[in-house]
Amino acid sequence: MAATTAVRDRPGAVRRFGGYLRGRAHARLEILRVLPDAGWPLVATGIVLEVLAGALPIGFMVSTAAVVTRVPAAVAGGLTSPAWADLRQVLVYAAVLFTAQQLVAPSKTFVGQVVARRVDDRSYDRVMAASFRAGSLAPFEDQAVLDDLGDTVNLMKVADLTPGAACAGLLALISHYVQALGAAVVVGVMFSWWAAAVVAIGGLTLRFANRIGLEFFGRIWERHIRDRRRRIYFRDLMLREGGAKEIRVYGILDWLKGRHQQAAMESMQPIWQARRRIYYGPYVIYTVAAVAAGATSLGAAGSSAARGMLAVGSLVLVAQSCIATLRIGAYIEESDTKTQYGMLAHQALERFERLSAAAATVRPAGAVQDPAGLPRREIRLQGVRFTYPGSERPALRNLDLIIEAGRSLAIVGLNGAGKTTLVKLLARLYEPQQGTISADGIDVNDFEVGRWQRRFAAIFQDFIHFELSVRDNVGFGAVDLARQDAQDKRVLSVLERAGATALVRDLPHGLDTILSRQYAQGAQLSGGQWQRIAIARALMAVEAGASVLVLDEPTASLDVRAEVEFYERFLDLTRGLTSIIISHRFSTVRRADRIVVLADGEIVEDGTHDQLMAQGGEYARLFKLQTAQFAHEPEVATP
Repeated sequence: MAATTAVRDRPGAVRRFGGYLRGRAHARLEILRVLPDAGWPLVATGIVLEVLAGALPIGFMVSTAAVVTRVPAAVAGGLTSPAWADLRQVLVYAAVLFTAQQLVAPSKTFVGQVVARRVDDRSYDRVMAASFRAGSLAPFEDQAVLDDLGDTVNLMKVADLTPGAACAGLLALISHYVQALGAAVVVGVMFSWWAAAVVAIGGLTLRFANRIGLEFFGRIWERHIRDRRRRIYFRDLMLREGGAKEIRVYGILDWLKGRHQQAAMESMQPIWQARRRIYYGPYVIYTVAAVAAGATSLGAAGSSAARGMLAVGSLVLVAQSCIATLRIGAYIEESDTKTQYGMLAHQALERFERLSAAAATVRPAGAVQDPAGLPRREIRLQGVRFTYPGSERPALRNLDLIIEAGRSLAIVGLNGAGKTTLVKLLARLYEPQQGTISADGIDVNDFEVGRWQRRFAAIFQDFIHFELSVRDNVGFGAVDLARQDAQDKRVLSVLERAGATALVRDLPHGLDTILSRQYAQGAQLSGGQWQRIAIARALMAVEAGASVLVLDEPTASLDVRAEVEFYERFLDLTRGLTSIIISHRFSTVRRADRIVVLADGEIVEDGTHDQLMAQGGEYARLFKLQTAQFAHEPEVATP
């Protein structure tokens, strides 16, 4: 019965083995496909150095064996004998080969490092290009994308686990295989070809076992991407500045350490278990088989030497060559882990690129139009519906809205009403699942997404506080204009319009002041001051041609009075421009030309402040409720 089962399972085992070999071949081809990113001249140089690094030790072994063979005759003949001259010549050869080894070893290491750096630089470029290719944020809502992107970036932060390291590791294998092949040839020439075959098979068997184990570990590693993301999150939370205050105030350091340890154990225990299964079973068998093969060849060589059929020098050479051939089965530090795990980052990168490319699908090139100057009349949303990935509740449902060009529109509603989602759809940070968005009658999908997004200048609730100079923080609104403006006239102009001139004048280095205390002579701004910088950045974008300004609740850190002043300043500055103001505070947007109220992803009220107050609906109720709270607030100086 057992024999029958074994026979029945044999085809499955053969298929698995065939699948493994195909997987190995595919992995090597992937590395070869990436390797040209380093440049062919550098790759060719690396190959030559690796061949030399593998061949020189064999030459050195042959020369040292020749030295051993010639010593007796040289000693017997004396310093003036031909035997001594022959020995001296062989010693010179050995010295030259030894010196060459010492020169080639660091050279090939250096070339490998340059290869790795060039390939990794290209990989980083691809990560950044893929991250921004889609224009849409939708790929970053997908759990699989987040896993792949997180694993790509985190693996590439580890110098030994990058695509570049995999390429350098593949090159490094050349020297090891050249040396093993050369050593086996020496065994065959000096002693016996059957002994060479036996020791080569033993070394390759051990090599096969080693790589099988690493491949198995690699599959386990890929299955636990999410656990590693959790572990890295907890680690970074404990080490970065952002969480320092609350970790101390709430005393949650021990809790975070416990969760970090738990996530680490969940990601590593399966790998440890797999390692035990491999090393305590099959790997031991493979090792015993390899040792037996080496012992058989060495024993036969020793027996031949004892019978006088093999000289002492030849025996030494055969013994060294057998060991060198078996060494191919050992773990190769500069190659094995790098080639196995380094390409995981590359594979994750390619999956991320495919998902990003799918999200970036646009209409045929002939349908793409130029959105410059739009909107002149309106932006129109018709029947727009959108649901976030993983959610069953639509953020927007069958929404119809006309945004008139040159006027201010306030979008108000309670948290979760869909306000920010609406603006993200307008800017094509997301694409609606149903409905259309058009500008002056042209579907926005007919515009190249990047050009359409340049029509917007936005101040989001979580706008970036760049740890850079004031000039850069403002100039990022229109990088090209800022670079052309040697006298900073535009930057100073928009700062003045944003009411930030005095703020900049009081900074230690004016426009050159770094806005962070992390740097010497840097400065930290208050919430209100940062908002003025953000307004200046948005106005800089207007200077470059942006025609729609978006204010997405960037005033959460301000008191109500300061918020009212902020919005009023914004409305004054953007008068005559198409501006969209998002707020959950109804009392702050009363001066907008038009106000729409969102609730559960739908527009429930639409009109001016006076019209909505006269209707006595949701807007009027919440406006009165919030202004009553406002009336009881103490006077607070505006930052």
